[in-house]
Amino acid sequence: MQAWIRLGVLGVVIGWSLAARADPLVEQETKSAQARAAEKVTGRNVAVAILDRGIDWTHPDFRNADGSTRIAYIFDMTDDSGKAAAGNPYGVGTIYTRAQIDAALAGGPTLATRDAVGHGTATAGNCCGNGRASNGQYTGVAPEATLIIVKFTSDGAPAHDGQPAEPAFYKADLFPKAVDFAIDKARVLGLPLVMLANFGSIGGRADGGDPIAQKIDAVVGPGKPGLVFVTGAGDDGGRDNHAFGTVAAGKSVALQFQKGQAGTVYLQLWYDAADRFTVSVTSPGGSFGPYAAPANNSFDTKTTADFVYGHNGSVYYGGSKRFIYLTLNGPVGGYTLTLTGASIGSGASAGQFEAYLSPASYGANNANRFTSQLQAGKTIWAGATAQNNIAPNSYVFRTRWDGLDGASHSVTTEGAVGDLWAGSSIGPTWDGRVGVDFSAPGERTITTYSPTSYWATFKFNQVADGGGLYGVASAVSAAAPVATGIVALMLQKNPGLDAAAIRAALRSSARSDAFTGAVPNPRFGYGKVDALAALAAIPRQVIAASAKDCLFNWAEVTFPDLFKPAHAVSGTLAPYYYRYYAATGNYVGVSADDNHIYLLGPASGGAILDVGAFADYAGLAGCSTSPAPGR
Repeated sequence: MQAWIRLGVLGVVIGWSLAARADPLVEQETKSAQARAAEKVTGRNVAVAILDRGIDWTHPDFRNADGSTRIAYIFDMTDDSGKAAAGNPYGVGTIYTRAQIDAALAGGPTLATRDAVGHGTATAGNCCGNGRASNGQYTGVAPEATLIIVKFTSDGAPAHDGQPAEPAFYKADLFPKAVDFAIDKARVLGLPLVMLANFGSIGGRADGGDPIAQKIDAVVGPGKPGLVFVTGAGDDGGRDNHAFGTVAAGKSVALQFQKGQAGTVYLQLWYDAADRFTVSVTSPGGSFGPYAAPANNSFDTKTTADFVYGHNGSVYYGGSKRFIYLTLNGPVGGYTLTLTGASIGSGASAGQFEAYLSPASYGANNANRFTSQLQAGKTIWAGATAQNNIAPNSYVFRTRWDGLDGASHSVTTEGAVGDLWAGSSIGPTWDGRVGVDFSAPGERTITTYSPTSYWATFKFNQVADGGGLYGVASAVSAAAPVATGIVALMLQKNPGLDAAAIRAALRSSARSDAFTGAVPNPRFGYGKVDALAALAAIPRQVIAASAKDCLFNWAEVTFPDLFKPAHAVSGTLAPYYYRYYAATGNYVGVSADDNHIYLLGPASGGAILDVGAFADYAGLAGCSTSPAPGR
């Protein structure tokens, strides 16, 4: 009996319980604590893959009560020293296993991977931190999820406090391998998987045709159970950084913009493959061009003291678009890109162009900006426009906090509490979809900080009661992991759901208020996320009778003093599927209401005892409940 009960309290052994609370304001906004309690979910038996800047694998919030790691794998794609190692079929990066992480935590060889910036650690905490470093005060939404970490990018970090500098890193062409790694490892673990790509800015094709979006759509979607992808709308809203126009045959459009700061500024422009634009550029240094449109499957480049110009024929994006770019290194001042319609096709979007300028800041610091052909919206980053992606936005829910520097801090210029964060990217997509699915609280969360990261050098961003291990995070990259944690809870309730079903439930259950206005809309999507309502909107996984019988048979063999005689007849008494053992007077059953195992009889003191979730024992007993992710 004691052995069975010890198995039934694995949640206590791990050090987390349904009574623990995350950032209280996040809980208030999302109702995630209520959802965990009502549905008996914590993210357990769900894999969460985070594609970000790495992780502080030593942080207590990513460790179990016994000190072992909650991270199943780390794939550092910025370090190719392990690209030819055994167990790495991807030809890039370095892979670390749970065993290696645990060995390093126990004092063995350390791991040559880190989160130099701090962003990846904050992401993981918002989603899935277990609050061990704060006695449960600051946890993520899904505190028992299994983590798969992919260090996919880095903003770069300077040397500080004995930490070496880290160069910036981003290779979009590695994205397919990052996704394949996450799916492969989830299948090894036998767990449903939600992936979060917590990066991305404007500059790509925002209609689902970008290679990153196409990879997302290739792996998740209708009929692919247990696989979900999340990437937020982006942090490029509230700025004069998107332009749109139509060029007629033989006519010209002058696209004017301001370079308001020193350094490099980028302009990207797309138009239909059937069209041909002749291009001229005017900069503070003079006038250049006209440059004729290149032929299909070819390109043209020009270099001046002020800029590098490029014009690609329809070799990219499946031959459907042409691409013009300017890399501006010249002085601050006004620039003009003049487009002349050498020839224009006849399609619905004939002559139309979409253009972006980056970097650009929202509000009063909008230094780099278009001054003609400006169009609001369409600032969702390309990856988030995948047809099957879940794209959350960010709204403001906290504006004040006490810092580790001993002072109180506030930010009141990025939106009112309850309103959309000022920098949130907004829809629609180029092809007319709303673009944003819903919005989550992201401005500002309290989450895990790596004390050796660059972020940790800003003491005012660390919270006073966090012991140097927690701080504030903001923007869509703080909201997206909150949404990811909610998806993990949903996959625990029903690992057989596909991305379409998960997204439909999140959309239909989102709430509207005075700030969202009528929904859906390109700012808030379908409203503000409601975890309690979203979980109530999905069915619980139906466990086959054969799987329950498999577990009962295992229990009879493993605990013969509790369950005899063996091979008792199974029966049904709603909501239970059960067996009664006459020799011991014990009942064991599985409730369809929550898919938990219950014990009743002398072994439980005559009271109904919740032994734990069926899924907690399925692997141990060798009883399959669902197909591997995506199969």
